[in-house]
Amino acid sequence: MATFRKFAFPSQKVADQLLASLQPLDNTVPLGNIDGLVCYDVLFQDACPASLNAYIVWPTPCGVHSFLGWDEQYTADYQEFATPNTK
Repeated sequence: MATFRKFAFPSQKVADQLLASLQPLDNTVPLGNIDGLVCYDVLFQDACPASLNAYIVWPTPCGVHSFLGWDEQYTADYQEFATPNTK
């Protein structure tokens, strides 16, 4: 199942190294530097690779960017993963 996640990396070098392993159908959108971190949005064709989990961030939906049609799913994931105690 496709997955939309937001990432904040400590440097462009770390981002480049980790994002280099993405699949050809995964879509990345560079958001630039936000609060000193290098930020990207990624729409994965499948699940997010475990190697990226440490860099997932959950801005209050949906942050400065969203993929068309993915706001509702992001909000559901935000409620499940970022705010699990507020259910």
